[in-house]
Amino acid sequence: MTQDQLAAQTGIDSSNIRSYEGGRATPSIHTLVRIAVALGVEPGSLLEGLTLEHFDPSGRDRRAS
Repeated sequence: MTQDQLAAQTGIDSSNIRSYEGGRATPSIHTLVRIAVALGVEPGSLLEGLTLEHFDPSGRDRRAS
């Protein structure tokens, strides 16, 4: 499925889909569920491998440090 197809299925702007996939933005829980439904997967599967080490409470991405 392309980003544009996912955007059309979820009603989420394609620029937001690209930002989520590129790690430049974080989707809300509601948005994450919409994406999971469109992909036919459990929402938790989209979070596999994500740890607190990926994010700083201040909102800065720790990987960039």
